[in-house]
Amino acid sequence: RFKPELTIADIAAWGLGLAGVRRPKDATLMEDALRAVTEGKPFFLDTDVAAAHSGAFAGGPGVVLSGGTGAIAYGADDHNDRFYADGWGPLLGDEGSGYWMSVEALRAVCRASDGRAPRTRLTAPVFDALKLTHIDELVPLIQSPQTKRDTIASLARLVFDAAEQGDAIALDIRQRAAWHLGNTAAAVARAMLQKRRERAGIFAPEPLELLLTLRGSLFEDDTFRSMTGFQAGERMVEMKRDFLPLSGWRIVRPQHDAATGAGLLAMKIV
Repeated sequence: RFKPELTIADIAAWGLGLAGVRRPKDATLMEDALRAVTEGKPFFLDTDVAAAHSGAFAGGPGVVLSGGTGAIAYGADDHNDRFYADGWGPLLGDEGSGYWMSVEALRAVCRASDGRAPRTRLTAPVFDALKLTHIDELVPLIQSPQTKRDTIASLARLVFDAAEQGDAIALDIRQRAAWHLGNTAAAVARAMLQKRRERAGIFAPEPLELLLTLRGSLFEDDTFRSMTGFQAGERMVEMKRDFLPLSGWRIVRPQHDAATGAGLLAMKIV
């Protein structure tokens, strides 16, 4: 974060955590663009979730699960090996994300409207949020380039509200979202533990206490946060049964935010 008196001359290096730079080709394109604005200062470019991880664990090992408009898990171990799960975007993945939940809610409203499924408490609040007067208005609204992904993803809040009111459809969507997100976090954890076992070779690897932090707007809902943590925990139990080197796990709060994490990344090149 900039202090008012801070100038470009005071900056020793930039730490940048940005979406869309996970693939090397995309990162190269972004690096070329950044050189024009960093005024010759060195910079360390990484993904936004890597910056969040750096801040959450102050540069140490652990797993970050991000659940907002999209969904992704990222882990780094004490050997600086990196592991990703999901983050494939709304068409191919982001399962359990705010956008995913919202699309499931919209599908439920459509099914209820034509009799393929029971009525749901989601219908009225969805109509209100999108300013609909008839179900036929939904398709052109969703297909309009003016309708942003964040607008759709914001409907996830309606799923939480309807679930708290006992709506069976909303309860099912919320439960499946928690399952998907728990599975995403566990995929990274399993990859980390398998790598730890491989690295040990013929020797028994030292068991690891795995730290997991949850970040993103979805986890501001305490019930959903607990549900996702439970789903992740169920899979950790499976990993112990599979004799992976896991001594235990804890869900922890981030030590710092992603902006601080980006600063810690910059310190690698200073």
